[in-house]
Amino acid sequence: MDITLSHSRNPVLGWDIQVVVRADNQETITAARVDVNGFPEIDQQISPPLNKWQKSLTQQGQFPGDNKVLVTITNDKGELTTDEDDWE
Repeated sequence: MDITLSHSRNPVLGWDIQVVVRADNQETITAARVDVNGFPEIDQQISPPLNKWQKSLTQQGQFPGDNKVLVTITNDKGELTTDEDDWE
């Protein structure tokens, strides 16, 4: 599983966060969870399972301040893959 996280300053409020997930060969994505600063923003079961999943979240987190995004992906075998991005 390959997870790519990026963030950019939103000119109005907070940050815009981009999440892109690509499944490896022989696996699919069945669930996704995205937490921003400890709060669940996305908690989604994916049916039918996908090979690629992406989401954009706008005006998240805080500026100025510490920010953290945690992504947890579940594959078709029930295995979890996580990735994290944190910044000030």
